[in-house]
Amino acid sequence: MRFSRRRFLQSSLGAAATTGLAGTLAAGGQAQTRSTPVRKRSVLVLGAGMAGLTAALSLLRRGHQVTVIEYQNRIGGRLLSVPLKGGQFSEAGGGHFRANMPYVLSYIRHFKLPLLTLNDGLPRYLFDGKTADAADLSRWPWDLAPQERRVSVASLLNTYLILNGLDTDTVLDANWPDAQAIQQLDNLTLSQLIRQVGGSEAFIQLLDAHGGTFTSSSPALGVIPDLAYHFGDQNLFRIQGGNDRLPKAMAAAIGSERFILDAPVVAIDQQANRATVTVKDGRTFQGDAIISTIPFTVLPEVAVRPGWSAGKRRMFAEMEWEQTVKVIAQTRSPVWLAQNVHGWPMAGSDRPWERVIDITGNEGGGYGNTFFYLNGRNKDAMLARPKSERAQAIVDQFRSDLPDLFDEVVTLADFAWGEQPWIRGSFGGPPLGGAWMIREWTTPEGLIHFAGDFTTMKSGWVEGAIESGLRAARQIDPGAQPEADTFLRQEQRCN
Repeated sequence: MRFSRRRFLQSSLGAAATTGLAGTLAAGGQAQTRSTPVRKRSVLVLGAGMAGLTAALSLLRRGHQVTVIEYQNRIGGRLLSVPLKGGQFSEAGGGHFRANMPYVLSYIRHFKLPLLTLNDGLPRYLFDGKTADAADLSRWPWDLAPQERRVSVASLLNTYLILNGLDTDTVLDANWPDAQAIQQLDNLTLSQLIRQVGGSEAFIQLLDAHGGTFTSSSPALGVIPDLAYHFGDQNLFRIQGGNDRLPKAMAAAIGSERFILDAPVVAIDQQANRATVTVKDGRTFQGDAIISTIPFTVLPEVAVRPGWSAGKRRMFAEMEWEQTVKVIAQTRSPVWLAQNVHGWPMAGSDRPWERVIDITGNEGGGYGNTFFYLNGRNKDAMLARPKSERAQAIVDQFRSDLPDLFDEVVTLADFAWGEQPWIRGSFGGPPLGGAWMIREWTTPEGLIHFAGDFTTMKSGWVEGAIESGLRAARQIDPGAQPEADTFLRQEQRCN
């Protein structure tokens, strides 16, 4: 017998209505209990990115039956490494990790993956027709406020956050934002937050050159954790041989027999305590719990019976998604080092090429390893060109503006996340006034639990994906734990 949506959702939504926001968010933090016996479940995990893999592995270790159903014919989601000349690798998706990401660090250590060390950003800036290097603070030509002169972008941003009662540690906590932070930030853009403590328009432009054209106009609540990663820690690294070695290692631990690849989900049917998932070729899979990491750009196209609640439909419709384009440019050598510029980013601008990221670090091979990172109007202008011309056009524009930072380009490619049918975007987050979405993405819909970095305040980051996967797993089994023993010991000390 099928249940009506109202009857089916009554228990989960009723429980959520009596739970405060902090309690809802805490589900993503430490496990609530580790010894309570839990009925063994049959769990369908929709998506084989980092969130789905984290959830699947943690539940498998607890003795649950797990099946991972993946749209694509590969593992890893937005961790996708691209081989280059000389044994180097670029990253179409997640490009680096930082030392203020404890889950990521612990999983990398657990799977014994070798690391490359990267340089943090010491860029050359070009905006408002003027050029200056971050390394030469005394020569910045822009009309900065007196307190902004001879100080780095990172130091200034951290100062303005502190003046607003914020810091780069607190905003990365799994329980952030609390009610006070939501009241303060939910209806402010980052530029408004900076202006109200004396930040100049020139500094806001400088921040956009450093962080991307969308930075200052973004909702403060969503962009501040992103900036906390970039400006709160200067220790960068990636995995030697490609960042997608991490999801591949996790998939190997789960076992290939538990994966169904090349299987877009087209329907989810829920009954009282059983759910059926149908994939594009007509196969069906049954379980008594579902963890969906399907991006909200695609999930509304899945036929769900009973239908979604009004809150979920509104969240799917109103979440804002970027559609990042990366242009991978491997050069004959990292000549920019001779100009004392490097890292994340090595150049930032208000020009069509937007930003260039240097991920060479101590990678072997002798080549320079960079990519351009385009969003918004710059992404639109590039994609309006014929595909055969668009990557070269970006490199040509960059060479015209800053000719001494590139030598010969030996490998050139581009990757547009908006063109990928399984996601149609790069990362998503709440709009202004969108803090209400937090309760929606942390509240199950019947037997369906939600995960994915876009269901955290760490959208676009692997740390958020892992955090969300554990949160969803713990909604099914409160004893679910992270795979890595080093972080587990840290969690036990916190309990």
